[in-house]
Amino acid sequence: MSIAPSLILLNALKTALRPIMLVVGKRLKADKLFQTALSRRKESAAPLTGERDSTIFRHGFGYPLALVLRLRVLQIVCGISAMVMGSVAFIEERQKFNMGLGIPAGGISVLAAAVSIHTSRGWSAISGVAGAGAGAASVLWAAAACLLIALVVQCCRTILDPPGIDHGDGPNEEDTIPSSRDLVVIACVQIALAAATLLSAAICARIDCGT
Repeated sequence: MSIAPSLILLNALKTALRPIMLVVGKRLKADKLFQTALSRRKESAAPLTGERDSTIFRHGFGYPLALVLRLRVLQIVCGISAMVMGSVAFIEERQKFNMGLGIPAGGISVLAAAVSIHTSRGWSAISGVAGAGAGAASVLWAAAACLLIALVVQCCRTILDPPGIDHGDGPNEEDTIPSSRDLVVIACVQIALAAATLLSAAICARIDCGT
């Protein structure tokens, strides 16, 4: 397996991920401080607020922002990993764009998760940001889901019929045939990454629709 190109891509993607991780960390810290201040304010103002403020607290601040942000980070990590594995598969398959679908699928997943961080209901309620980007996030997630499902289908085809297996159709050239074992391993990893991304996205969507 070609390790050097994947290591270079992984280092570049780690560098690109660092600012996003810093932003998420700051928002998690801000959310914790905000919730602490809010709980103190609620305790001190409980006899005066009545039903109106309790309703606002329940609907506006009952959103599990910390959990959603952690799921978004998981989606970003899985998307970057899918891009790396897709790049390795593209090299292993001799520039055939089969499991190389992991490159656009992972890229769009990272972009969708990053946009979703800014359009989360909980963060919008805290920062006052309007949900104008929710439509863009929905379109990105729809595109990411289609690409991830196509990637899973392609990976299943690779597992069931690896390109390196000799079917007796003609002479094999060892230099042009990719390693079937390596491709099967890459396919299994990409299926796991795609499943984790889709599952976490479904959980986030359920949280958004249920709060």
